[in-house]
Amino acid sequence: MKRSFATILSILPLLWYAGAHAAGLSIESGVQQEYWEDTRDSSGSQTLVPLRIEWSGGDASIGLLTGAVRATVDTPGTADRSLTHTLDTKLNFSYVVQGKLPVDLLFGMDVNLPTGKTDLSAADLALIRDPEIVSITTFGEGVNVNPTISLAKEWGPWSTGLGIGYNVRRTYDVSTDAGLTDYDPGDILSLNVLLQRECSRGYVGRIFGKFSRFGKDRLRGADLFREGDYRMVGVGISRAGSAWEADVNLRGTFRGKAEILSGGSLVPEPERSRGEEWSAEASVRHALRKDVSLSGSVRGLIVAENGYPGGASRHNGSKEKIAFSIGCDRRFASGMAVGVGLKGFLMTEEAQSVPQIREERTSRGIALAFRIGLNQGD
Repeated sequence: MKRSFATILSILPLLWYAGAHAAGLSIESGVQQEYWEDTRDSSGSQTLVPLRIEWSGGDASIGLLTGAVRATVDTPGTADRSLTHTLDTKLNFSYVVQGKLPVDLLFGMDVNLPTGKTDLSAADLALIRDPEIVSITTFGEGVNVNPTISLAKEWGPWSTGLGIGYNVRRTYDVSTDAGLTDYDPGDILSLNVLLQRECSRGYVGRIFGKFSRFGKDRLRGADLFREGDYRMVGVGISRAGSAWEADVNLRGTFRGKAEILSGGSLVPEPERSRGEEWSAEASVRHALRKDVSLSGSVRGLIVAENGYPGGASRHNGSKEKIAFSIGCDRRFASGMAVGVGLKGFLMTEEAQSVPQIREERTSRGIALAFRIGLNQGD
């Protein structure tokens, strides 16, 4: 039933937890330095120090993810901004029922603890950037509780998985200076599905998808906004050999119409303010020897213009991005592991109006990461 268990893990909402099923204790930390700039003379950086601790014993697992970040941004015509703070702490509790029922089950509880930074100054809101540019896009939120249940079943070369979660998100202050206090981001209902088949010569093909339904955003108890439904579908193929493995995935993301405030109530917007997204990614890992491996990946992203005509107040143009990463990992007999990675991207954007006005630009960035971990098995 190992393949079924891997299927369950592959559809978990928090992918950082995948791999924590190995019995024992593992700790991982490091540092990642990012820098970006664009053709509008804006630039910025993030220095991230993550900490991940995972423990697994029998059918139960506990995981913790936290860290600290220093973020800077330099925008023409405004003072340089910087922020150094801890991030929110994410806890994961899970329990697996495997090989005892017709399907394997994984019960999970993900909790976000507000150890990060909320109530930013109005000027510091400029530090919140596009997730395609920087790793950390939220410096802090309120208490969130997300119970999940996942199930998996295999028959012959086929296996399938289904996961559902309901993220209860509580209020917090985004920025008193900007009048964004007692902000309720709304709950999220998510559904993940996966169907895969093992083929000859070590190939594995899969079809996967995700659907999310968002609750209403509220400000001091009054309706403010509701994000449109999120739909993602994808296909992928992978192959693993004795010393290497490769993986290719294609994804399409489609977002429904948001609800915006009009006449004191929320109404569907006339057109979709988020364009269709298409991405393709390929990754490869090669073991030079038993304890040393090299990895690399490339990803392309195309975001089409939204449904509003050019010149409209809510029109967003298209966006294209290409990104790469390379890395090297070394494991030691003591259970210690170290790794180094390099990432970079180039992205072009046409003029954007939603959620904020941005002129057309080209952005580029680079990141260097070092990580160290210790895995003490039972």
